[in-house]
Amino acid sequence: ITDGEENSSREYSAEKVKVQIERQKSKYNWEFIFLGANIDAVHTAKQFGIGEDRAMDYIADSEGTALSYSVMIDVVSEYRKKTTISDKHFDEIRKDVKKRGKKR
Repeated sequence: ITDGEENSSREYSAEKVKVQIERQKSKYNWEFIFLGANIDAVHTAKQFGIGEDRAMDYIADSEGTALSYSVMIDVVSEYRKKTTISDKHFDEIRKDVKKRGKKR
């Protein structure tokens, strides 16, 4: 989860993070989800090797952040039980962005 601010890491480049993510996916079967505010989350996630089905925008206010964390709790719980993630979990975040994001 990122609010899109302060992205000046000198230690980790996008390519280095991408390599690390690919390693964790292939070696340990990890899943990665990218939530981004104030940026193009899908485009940014692609730079790290995260697919657009696992990337979405969110609204970085108290309501949007609380919703995002609530959804992620459900996602992690499902993944730990079934080792799958249903896209339906992300619908709430997408609806919130569609509804409230246009007012900003």
